[in-house]
Amino acid sequence: MARDRQTAGLCSRCNRGTVNCLYNYFVKDARTIYSWEHRCDDCGHRETEAFRSDDPELNSETDPTVCPYCKRQAAAQ
Repeated sequence: MARDRQTAGLCSRCNRGTVNCLYNYFVKDARTIYSWEHRCDDCGHRETEAFRSDDPELNSETDPTVCPYCKRQAAAQ
């Protein structure tokens, strides 16, 4: 499992804490899972999104290596 964590800015909910952007990348058998999490280190507000390579709804316009919240590109895997 590859993990990449970076600071993404100020929390929009509490306007005090720092939001951390966490990217996880898992490979198991023929499936790849890309997951993103934004979490405030002060109020604990959290947003998550995951993409699975075997999901029929994952279209070619969606890049699972780009955060859906802050749009940063994941580090190389």
